[in-house]
Amino acid sequence: MKRALLLFLSADRLHAQHMQGGEITLQHDFRDTPDGRENFASFLQTAKSPTYLLTDLIEEDFRHEIVPHLSGSSRTALLQRKFDQFYRGTPFHQATLLQRQKTGRRDDDMLFSALTNPSLITPWLNIMLAQQTPLAGIYSVPQISAPLVEDHPSNHLLLISWEKFSGLRQTYFSEHRLQISRLTPIHAELTFQDAVVKELARTYQYLKSLSLLPSGQILDVRILCHAVDRNELRNKLPNDADMRYDFADIEKVGKQLKINYRLSDSDASQIFLHQLAASRPKTDYASAEHTRYHTLWQLRYVLNWSAGALLLASVLWAMSTVWQSGGNETETESLKFQAQRTLKDAQLITQSFPNTDIPAADMKSGVTVLRKLDRYQPAPQAILKPLSAVLSRFPQVQLSDLGWLTSAAEPVASNTQGEVPAQIITLKGNLRDLGNDYRAALTYLDRFQLELGKRGYQVTVLTKPLDVSPGGSLVDKHEARENAPGFSLKLVWRPSL
Repeated sequence: MKRALLLFLSADRLHAQHMQGGEITLQHDFRDTPDGRENFASFLQTAKSPTYLLTDLIEEDFRHEIVPHLSGSSRTALLQRKFDQFYRGTPFHQATLLQRQKTGRRDDDMLFSALTNPSLITPWLNIMLAQQTPLAGIYSVPQISAPLVEDHPSNHLLLISWEKFSGLRQTYFSEHRLQISRLTPIHAELTFQDAVVKELARTYQYLKSLSLLPSGQILDVRILCHAVDRNELRNKLPNDADMRYDFADIEKVGKQLKINYRLSDSDASQIFLHQLAASRPKTDYASAEHTRYHTLWQLRYVLNWSAGALLLASVLWAMSTVWQSGGNETETESLKFQAQRTLKDAQLITQSFPNTDIPAADMKSGVTVLRKLDRYQPAPQAILKPLSAVLSRFPQVQLSDLGWLTSAAEPVASNTQGEVPAQIITLKGNLRDLGNDYRAALTYLDRFQLELGKRGYQVTVLTKPLDVSPGGSLVDKHEARENAPGFSLKLVWRPSL
């Protein structure tokens, strides 16, 4: 992660830290009070890096379900019904595929989870949206805990960690797949070691009551802690035939994650923040509305890169034209030098040419091409800025691919300069949050095309979300669509007369 803003949200505070190349450059804590939220808004005014929100809250629910294996819009509709059934009161939900069964109908084992108290997240999220913060995703501590246990051979493992401002986190894995997680606040009068001993016995009974731990199965317990606490825990943990204990040294884990300072206690907050920075899960709790400014930030990055590539291609094209006119490297350099000094006086250019066997007409053609490029080559920003403005007005359009080329063979539209090569942009994307309502998708795409036309682009539809032509296959389109209706457009731009 080159540069990012990491946020760690607990019940009563938000921790923020800037990271650059894996190094922490700035840290700040904000209490969940009016003054704390106001200070956070001021902090975000200068923090425009990609942002990742990590939560550690009691109000996180997990449900294991076996559902039919579906694809496309059928799968989307099934998951939405499950969300409405389990988590109607919160927008922060997700579904994670644990595995596909190997027998019978080969159904999907799914883990549905949600942050069930949106009031803890929404105030902070509203501030980020108001400040146009490029939020990339909303994650939770149980989500990113799996790498800390992937080296353990047990198929029934409980991971215990302590986060200073959240409490004692216990996450249960079956065959290295997350099943359930509990967070217990630790009161000031209770030490970390005593809290582990007390809550471990409760969690063991809780797992047995839910039948998550098979009868007679030994529960392996991995405790992420400092060496000092490890020695104390070895003396306090009961010798129980039903449990085996394993300790993960927090300093060794920190070195593996390249944390460049010494961890002095068992607080695992930085472990999870650096784990998020190193490897983010594929799914998260954020919706497209929450991450719209990150999508725009990615688009600006792509457009800036494309503009640089286009500029470089234009320079190379100009140099190639002069090279072909001159015949060899020495004559090309001479021609470029002469052209720069004598742009206003054609007669002086002719007199200053070196003796050469190349016809004067060819020399004149090379100079004419350079003049046209200098006069008509548009700045990339002039072409891309209107496109960016239109995309910002259509948040349900998710850009997936952007191609660019220059062509002099493109047909000339009215009121445009025909002698200037056309700039051709191929845009591919998806329409999010429209489900299988193809009429709405086509209407939304038509409005998007109309707005592009108003900005000076000649728009040609290459593919639509639904092929309504006589030769189109509705079945193929339905089965191929995994997430959202896709489309592709061809945009042609020339300077106006």
